[in-house]
Amino acid sequence: MNSELKNKVIKKALKIALSIVLFLLLTVSILVLLFQYKPVQTWAAKKATKYLSQKLGTEVNVKSLYIKPFSSVVLEDFYVLDKQKDTLVRTPKLTVELNGFSLFSSIKAHKIDFQLIQLDNGSVYLKKQKDSTSNLTFILDSLKSKDTTKKAPGKPWTTIFEKVVINNFHFRYKNMLSNEVVNGINFDDLDVHNFGVVVNNMDITHHLFKGDVHHLTLKEKGGFYLKNFTALTTVDSNRILAKHLLIQTPRSLLKNYLDMKFKSFDDFSEFTSKVYMDGNFRSSHISSTDIAFFTSGLEKVNFELGVDGRIQGIVNNLKAKELTVTAGQATFIKGDFNLKGLPDWDHTFLDLKFDQIATNKKDLDYLYGHFTGDPKAVAPDILGKFGNINFNGKFAGSQNDFAVTGTFKTQLGRFDPDFKLKINKAGTPIYAGTVSALNFDLGGLLGEKTIGRTSFKANVKGSGDALKNMDENVSANISYFNFKNYNYQNIAVNGTYIGKKIDAKLTINDKNIKFDGNGSLDLNPALPVYNIAANVQDANLHVLKLTGDTITISAQLKTKFSGDDLKNFEGHVMLSPIRIIDPRNNYLLDSVYFSATGKGDSRLIALRSDALDGSIKGSYDLATLPSYFKTIAKKYIPSLQTDITPPKPQNFELKLQIKNLDPLTAIFLPDLKIPDQGTFNGNFNSVNKTATVNGYIKTFIYKKIVFHDFILDESTSDDNLGINLSLKQIDLAKDLFIKNVDITNFINKDSLKFNIKLADKDATNQLDLYGLVEFGRDTTAKLKLLPSDIIIEHQTWRLQEQVRIRLLDGKTQISGFELSNGEQQARIDGFISDNPADKLKLSFIKFRMMTFNELSKSAGIALNGTMNGDIMFSSILKSPGVDAHVNIDSFKMNQTLVGNIKVVSNLDNERSRANVNVNILNRGLETLNIGGAYYLGKGTEDKLDFDVKMNQTEAIIFEPFIKDLVSNLKGTLSTDLKLTGSLTKPELNGDITLANTGLTVNYLKTAYTVNDKLSVKNSVIHIDNMVLKDIYKGQGIVNGEVDLNNFSNPTLNVELKANNLMALNTTFKDNHLYFGTAFGTGSFKFNGPIDNMNINITASTQAGTVFNIPLNTSSTVSDYDFIKFVSHNDTTTVKADKSKAFNGVTLNFDLTVDEKTVVKITTDYGVLQGSGQSKNLSLRINSLGDFDMFGEFTITSGKFDFTAKNFISKNFTVNQGGTIRWTGNPSNAEINLRATYEVRAEVKPLYDAAGFPSPKGSNTELVQAELLITNSLIHPDISFDFNFPTDPSIKDDLATYLADNNNRNRQALSVIVTRSFASGAGSNNLTNQVVGTASNAVSEFAFNKLNSLIAQSNVIKNLDLNIRSFNDASASLKFFKERLILNGSLFNTTGSSTLFDNSTTLLNSNFASLTKDFEASYLIRSDGTLTARYSYRALNNTLTTIDQYSVQYVNGIGLVYQRDFDTFGEFVRNFFRRRRSNTTKPVNPLPTPITTPISNGIPTAPNTTPVVPVQPAKKDDED
Repeated sequence: MNSELKNKVIKKALKIALSIVLFLLLTVSILVLLFQYKPVQTWAAKKATKYLSQKLGTEVNVKSLYIKPFSSVVLEDFYVLDKQKDTLVRTPKLTVELNGFSLFSSIKAHKIDFQLIQLDNGSVYLKKQKDSTSNLTFILDSLKSKDTTKKAPGKPWTTIFEKVVINNFHFRYKNMLSNEVVNGINFDDLDVHNFGVVVNNMDITHHLFKGDVHHLTLKEKGGFYLKNFTALTTVDSNRILAKHLLIQTPRSLLKNYLDMKFKSFDDFSEFTSKVYMDGNFRSSHISSTDIAFFTSGLEKVNFELGVDGRIQGIVNNLKAKELTVTAGQATFIKGDFNLKGLPDWDHTFLDLKFDQIATNKKDLDYLYGHFTGDPKAVAPDILGKFGNINFNGKFAGSQNDFAVTGTFKTQLGRFDPDFKLKINKAGTPIYAGTVSALNFDLGGLLGEKTIGRTSFKANVKGSGDALKNMDENVSANISYFNFKNYNYQNIAVNGTYIGKKIDAKLTINDKNIKFDGNGSLDLNPALPVYNIAANVQDANLHVLKLTGDTITISAQLKTKFSGDDLKNFEGHVMLSPIRIIDPRNNYLLDSVYFSATGKGDSRLIALRSDALDGSIKGSYDLATLPSYFKTIAKKYIPSLQTDITPPKPQNFELKLQIKNLDPLTAIFLPDLKIPDQGTFNGNFNSVNKTATVNGYIKTFIYKKIVFHDFILDESTSDDNLGINLSLKQIDLAKDLFIKNVDITNFINKDSLKFNIKLADKDATNQLDLYGLVEFGRDTTAKLKLLPSDIIIEHQTWRLQEQVRIRLLDGKTQISGFELSNGEQQARIDGFISDNPADKLKLSFIKFRMMTFNELSKSAGIALNGTMNGDIMFSSILKSPGVDAHVNIDSFKMNQTLVGNIKVVSNLDNERSRANVNVNILNRGLETLNIGGAYYLGKGTEDKLDFDVKMNQTEAIIFEPFIKDLVSNLKGTLSTDLKLTGSLTKPELNGDITLANTGLTVNYLKTAYTVNDKLSVKNSVIHIDNMVLKDIYKGQGIVNGEVDLNNFSNPTLNVELKANNLMALNTTFKDNHLYFGTAFGTGSFKFNGPIDNMNINITASTQAGTVFNIPLNTSSTVSDYDFIKFVSHNDTTTVKADKSKAFNGVTLNFDLTVDEKTVVKITTDYGVLQGSGQSKNLSLRINSLGDFDMFGEFTITSGKFDFTAKNFISKNFTVNQGGTIRWTGNPSNAEINLRATYEVRAEVKPLYDAAGFPSPKGSNTELVQAELLITNSLIHPDISFDFNFPTDPSIKDDLATYLADNNNRNRQALSVIVTRSFASGAGSNNLTNQVVGTASNAVSEFAFNKLNSLIAQSNVIKNLDLNIRSFNDASASLKFFKERLILNGSLFNTTGSSTLFDNSTTLLNSNFASLTKDFEASYLIRSDGTLTARYSYRALNNTLTTIDQYSVQYVNGIGLVYQRDFDTFGEFVRNFFRRRRSNTTKPVNPLPTPITTPISNGIPTAPNTTPVVPVQPAKKDDED
C-alpha cells in the first residue's frame, strides 16, 4: 500500500511538474512570440532606457528597437544626454547583424560574431570639463560595480567584428580648459563631420582599435578634408599604426606606411614635441595647406612637395633617410636630413647631407614666391644664368650659424664652396672659408661676352655686410681666366678691407703678359683716395686677343688722386715709360701724365705725353654741357625745337696738341695714322653763349685715304655761327684724289648758307657748290642749290638754276635738279618719302661712261660708252620700289669692247619680287643674258631664280669683282648657269668654259692662260686636270674645288702640280719678306677662304729662279715708292712705315733648292748671292707678317757684296761649302761663311811692317783676303785672313809676324779697305795714309760701277767682263748652252791698282810682260759628272835663272769625274755594289753650275725653252 501510495504521489508530482513545465513553455513561447514584434521590443527598450536614466541621472532614450532573434538588432534614434543636457551620444540608426549566433552554444562558448555593425548619421560630443573630468565620466562611474569583492574572472568573451560601417558620423571634442584660437585643426576643440568609414575585421579586444580601414573620409571645422584614408590600422592609447597606407586629401597623397607613438591622446595638443612619427612614404605628395592644419607658422606658406623616403622623429627633431623631395617642375632634393627645432625656423638646427639637389631659376621663383607667401617675390635674376643647378654636399647649422661644403654643377660650370657663416646678436655676419671653381663661365654669369671661363680657388675671411662694418681678407689663386678668348694663367689676388680702407695686390705671370700691381683705396675721407702702382711687362695684345695686330706693350703705372667724379678729381695718374712694339716698329713713350688741380675758374686738367698734350682750364659741368651747346644752337636757329635744361656755368678753354699718336692708334685705331703733328684750341662761355674751336692737322690717314692740311675754324658772333673746313688734298686711291677742299658754313636767323669747293681751277675734277637751307618753325626746312659749276674729267658740268630741295614733314621734294655737260644730262625730280605714290626719277641722257673713270681708276679699269635711261624710285624711306630701264651703248673696259648693255629691272613696293634682265650684244652676238627674279621673303628666306648665259663674254667685265685676287683679265668665257638659293646663300649650277682666258695672280704677280671647261654644282666649281700655262710655256695641272657658297669670300681646295711653272714674279714693292722670279716643279696646295688662305708648297726650284730674302731693314731708293731713312739698330726713334706683306694668307714653303737657282740674301752687312743646295728649306709665313725659316742652305758658288757703314763696299767670292742655317727668325740665322776678295797689291809694305826686306821689290802679287763670318746674322763674328795663291812662300817668309792674330787681321783688313798692305807705324805720315785710303776706295767704287754697267748692258751675250784696275782684268765666255766655258785673265805685276798715279796700264804694256792665266772646261756629260779641262797658268814660286822676276808657265789637261753622296755610308755601299754588279748603273749627277748669268746680282731672262729637270739615277736597290 505504501508503495502504491508512493507511486501515486510520484505520478501526481510528475503531473504537477509537467503542468508547470508546459506552463513555462507556453509562457516563454508567448513571450518569445510577443518579442518578435517591434512595439514589444520598443516597449522593453524604453523600459530599459528609463531604468538607465534613473540609474545615470540623465536622459537616455530610444525611439524604437527591433531585434531579430539571434540574427540582427536595429536601434533607432537612441541618444544619451550628459549632465549639461548636451547630446553625448546619438545613434539615429544602428544596425547590428550576427553571424551563427546560438543561444546555447554561443553563450556557452562566450563567443559572438558581429557580421555587420552599421551606424548611420550618428554623433558623439565629448567634453573635458573645467574640473579636468570628462562628460563621459559619470556614465563610467555609474556602471562600475559596487561589489568590491574580488571574483575569479570568468571566461572572457570572444568578439568578432567582421564589418563595421559608419556613415555621416559627427564627432565633437571640447576642452573647456582651453580658449585658444588656432588656425587649422584645434585638438582642444575638434569638430569632425561627414565622417564615414568601412572597417573589416575590427579588433577592440586586444587594442583600442585595429582593423582594415577602407575609404575613411571626414571634414573638420578648421577646413581640413580627408577624402580617403585606407590602411591596415591599429590604434592604441599610445600608438597609431597604419600599414598599406593611403591618405588622400584634395592636395596631398601619402602612401605606404605611417607609425605615430605618444603617451596619450592629449599629446596631440602638443603635436610638434610629443608625437613621434615613423613614416616610410613612396610616391607621395604633401601640400603645405594640409600641414598648416596641424601646426602653426605656415599660414602664408604655400608649397607642394613630392616625398619618397623614410622620415622619423617628432616634428622638432625629424630625421630622414634616403629621402627624396620634389617640388616645382624640375626641383628635387635627395639625401639624409636631421632637423631639430621645427617649426621655429629661426632656431632650427639643420644637419643635411645632400646626395643631390637639382633646381632652376623658374622653379626657384615659383617656390620662393609660395614659401614666402608673396606671389611677386622671385629669386635673384642672376640665378637664371646658372641654368639647371645641381648640388651635392653638406649643410650643418641654423640659418644664422651654419657651415656648408659641397659641389655645385651648373651650365656655367662647377664651383665648390667650403664656408662657415655666423650672424652675431648685433646682426653682423662673420664668415670664413674657401670657394673653388672649375671651368666656371664667369662671363655668362656677368653677362659679358668678352669674359669666358675661369678656374680658381679663393680664401675669404671677414665680417660685416656693409662698407661701414666690413672687415675682409681675401686671397685667390686663379689657374686661368679667359678674357676675349685668351686664357690668362697664373693669377694671384690678395686684398684686405679694414676700417673702410682697401689694400690689394694683383699679379699675373702669364707667358704673354707679366703684371704686378698693388694699390689702396681709402674711403674714410669725404672723397675716396686712390693710390695705385702697377707694372705691365711684355703684354702681347694680339695673342691676348685685345688687338688685331701683333702689338706688345710694357708700362709702369703710378697714381695718387682723390675724388669720385671728374668734377672733383684731384691728383695725378702717370704711365712711365710705355713701350709699344709691333712686328716692324718699336715705340717708346717716355711718359703719359694726367693731372687735375684747382677749383672753379682756376681748375686745370692737363695731359702730358709723347703722343699728345692737352688741357682744360676753367669751370665746367659735364652734366649740363649738352644743354650749353643747345643754347648756342638755339641762338642762331630760333625755330629749333628742343628741351634745354638751364646749363650751369661753363667757362673754360681747351688746348690739344697732337705729337705722335702712332703708339695709341696702333692699339685703339690701327686704321688711323697721323704722321704729322696737329693742334686744336677752343674757348667756351655759357654766359655769352659763345664757343670757338680751331684746329690744324698737317696729314692724317684713315685706312687708305690720305687727308692733307686739315683746318677747322668754328666761331660765334652776335650775327652768326661760322664753321669752316678745309683740306689741301684728299687722296682716295693711288691715282684718285681731290684737291683744295673748302667747306664754308654760316648759320643765323634760321638759315644756313654753305659753299663747297673741291679742287682748284686747273684740276681734272672740280666742284663749286652754293646752297641755302632755311629752317621753319614747323620743323620743315628748304634747301636751295644755287647755280654752280662742276668739272668732271676736265668737262664743265652746270647745275641749273632754280634747284629746290624742300625738307617737308615726312618727305623731301627735289625739283629742278639738272646736271648737264653739252648733250650729257643727269636729272633728279620727285619726292623722297615713305609713300609709294611719291616717285623720285633719276634720268641719264647721253651720259658718257668715261665720267666714272676717276672712280674706276683705282681698280685699274678705264670705262667708255654712252648711257641712257631712267631709274624710278618710290617709297624710299619705308619700302623702296625700283623700276629701271638703262642702256649703255658701245661699253668698253680698258679699250676692250664689251658690247651694248641693256638693263631692265623692277621691284614693287611690296618688296616681294625683283625682276632683273641684263643683256649684252657684241658685234651682233648676244654674249651675255642674265634673266630671272629675286623673291624677297617675308618671314622666310629670300629666293633667287636666274639663268646666267654667256657666249664668248669678255672676261674683263669680272675684274672689278675679283680685283683683290687676280687682275689683267683677258680672253673670253662662256657659261650656262642656273642661279638659285638666297642672297645670303646663292646656289650656282651649270658649266663655265674658259677660252684663252688670261689672268695675273696679284699676290704672285704671275700671268697664266687657261683653256678649259669647268662644272659647277651647288655653287662649287669642280676643276679636273685644268692646264695652266705661264708666259714661258711652263705649265701646271690643277685639280680641286672652288666653293662659292660665300661669294664674297670663296673657299679654295685646289692642288696645282707644276712642271717648271713660273710661281713668283715679284719685286720688293710687292712683298718685303721675300721676292724674285721663281720657276718651280712640285705641288702647290691652296686651302681655305680667300681672307684666311693656307698655301702649302712642296716644290723644287728650276733654272731661271732668282729668290730674294731681305733680312735687313734698309733698302734703296728704287725699292720704295717713297724714301724713308731708317736706323738699322733701333726703331724706337725712327719708324719704318711698312704695310703688311700678307693679308689673310698663311704660307708653308718646303723647298728643294738646286744650283740652278740664284738666292740673294740681303743683310745689314751686305748682299749674299749665288747658287747652292738646300733639300729641307722651309718658310713659314702668316698673315700678320710673322716670318719663320727652317733648314740649311749650302753655298756652292757665289759672291758677297760686303758693306761697312755704307761707305766700304767690296765684292767677295764665296767659297764652296759655306752654310746658312735657319731655326726660326730669318734674321737670326746661324752663318758659317768664308769669302775671298782678290786684289793685286805691292808686298813691300808687308815686309816693311814685319821688319824684313822685300825679295819682290815693289812688284804686286795676287792677294786673297779672306772674310770669315760665323755665329748669327744679328751678331756675327767677323775675322780676316789672307793668302798668296801664286806665291805661298811670301806668307812662309813672314810666318813669325803673321802668327800674331792682330797683325794678320790688321793687314787683311788693310787689303780689303785700302787695296794695299799697311807698312806699319812711322812708315808713312797720316796725310799719305788718308790720301792712299781715299784713292783706293774711290778706285774700288769706280771699277765696281764700271763692271756693273758692263753687266747690265749685255753687249756680248754670254760674256762676263771684270776689270779690277787698269792693270788687272778677267773675262769669261760661255758657249753651247754653257757646256764650254773659257776663263782668262791678264795682269801687270808692276802697275798700280788705283785710278791715280797710273803710268802703266794693260793697254800700254808689252803683252809678253803681262802675266796670263787661262782655263777651258767642257762638260762631256751634260749633267756635269764628266768634265774635260785645260789650263795655262803661271807656275807658283818658280823663278828662271835668266830673270828672277820672270814667270814660268805650265800647261795642264785632264778629265774630272764627280758624284755627290749624302752620307759616307752611301758612298761605301755604292762602291762595293758597283764592284759586285756586272752592269754599270748611272750615277747621281752633281748639280750643274749656275746656268743663269748673273751680273752684279741682276739675272738675265731665263731661257724660253722649258728646262727638264735632271732625274737622279736609280740606286741598285731601285728597279
